Amino acid sequence: MLGKALACALALAAAPLAAQVPNPSPTPELPQDRGYDKDTPKHQAVDAQEAPVTRDLNNVAQQQAAGSEIAGEVDQEQYRSDLEAYHAAVMANRADAMRDEVRFERQQRAYADAMAQWRYQVRQCDKGSIKSCKLPTPNPADYY
Repeated sequence: MLGKALACALALAAAPLAAQVPNPSPTPELPQDRGYDKDTPKHQAVDAQEAPVTRDLNNVAQQQAAGSEIAGEVDQEQYRSDLEAYHAAVMANRADAMRDEVRFERQQRAYADAMAQWRYQVRQCDKGSIKSCKLPTPNPADYY
């Protein structure tokens, strides 16, 4: 019993010491590691390659922003016309979507009504009504 307690105490005392041992081999650099957070030759090579592209893209974005402002000042009437045309197209699409939704809801109700009628016919037939057994299956188109 004392031996188990001594072994547990030694194991607990040795655990923090084992955790403090540094890793003898550094982690190898991964091929997908772009090296942005490191000052290494790889980082410098990537930066040398990417920095001019980034600078050019930023310049293009600034020129486009300036061009938008100028175009807005020059042709306000065309801009308003384009907005109105877009708004009209969106509203037409919205109207089409609403018509489709209304049609779909009407079809769902017609199908549910036909199914309810069919179930009623089946119950009546099961109760012995020959007339209900001979009726045709309800058509959802009759319930629109």
